[in-house]
Amino acid sequence: MKMFQLLIPLCTFYFALNVKSIAQEFELVSEIKKSISYMTTDQLGNLYIGDGQNLYMYNKFGDSLNAFNSRRYGAISFVDATDPYKILLYFKDYNFILFLDNYLAVNGEAIDLQTLGFDQSSIACRSRVNGFWVFDRIRQKIYHLDEEFNQTQETVNLIQWFGNRINPNFMVEYNNKLYVNEKKSGIYVFDHFGTFLKRIPIKGLTHFQPKEGYLNFERSDELCSYSLKDFEENCRPLIQDSLINARIEKEKLYLSTKSKSFIYRIK
Repeated sequence: MKMFQLLIPLCTFYFALNVKSIAQEFELVSEIKKSISYMTTDQLGNLYIGDGQNLYMYNKFGDSLNAFNSRRYGAISFVDATDPYKILLYFKDYNFILFLDNYLAVNGEAIDLQTLGFDQSSIACRSRVNGFWVFDRIRQKIYHLDEEFNQTQETVNLIQWFGNRINPNFMVEYNNKLYVNEKKSGIYVFDHFGTFLKRIPIKGLTHFQPKEGYLNFERSDELCSYSLKDFEENCRPLIQDSLINARIEKEKLYLSTKSKSFIYRIK
């Protein structure tokens, strides 16, 4: 009998799940059948899933709200819905950023990073002060740009600091800290001035979710929570296999595979 126990940072309590009696601990709110390659959520409980040039938005009940097609801009590499009213899309192949509003309508002109001096960016994310962060893989620096595209902060050269090149695949700002994921070496944490604070030795991740003092992440079909205070990691098997991502918002658990997405209400 497969058991499941998950630490929920939002409520800081544990619960156990018997897969054969899932309704006792969870209620399946919605099952969305759609082939996807990425998934994320926002603080309002909205779900964003997509594949290539298409991005779909659902509310916390699984109702379809809006859709966006990026045929004009190419394949979407990364979606940052930290601010549900100004969603950042990063297009690595074309080296530019596009912002969408809460209806998935284009909000402003596309931002060509090459014209801003970044010929070889590899990832970008939202900033709390309405700008964005971008990693320059040639200079090995992370830059903060404001809404007028002025460079307001930058890190030191990371080769000089760490002794080797890094190649981040995921980056997100949360509570005035910038979390930069590098699969081979772990998660690098910077303050909002770009000052390096520490490295979290969790390797092999493609994404994670900072939430209420924890880092939530999916690894090998387990949902793990890493305490940023106690540095303890708790992992438990998930109820779905071959997951793309797993996230927690508004007392709901969001799970996605390549063909389906699930929203569960935590009882």
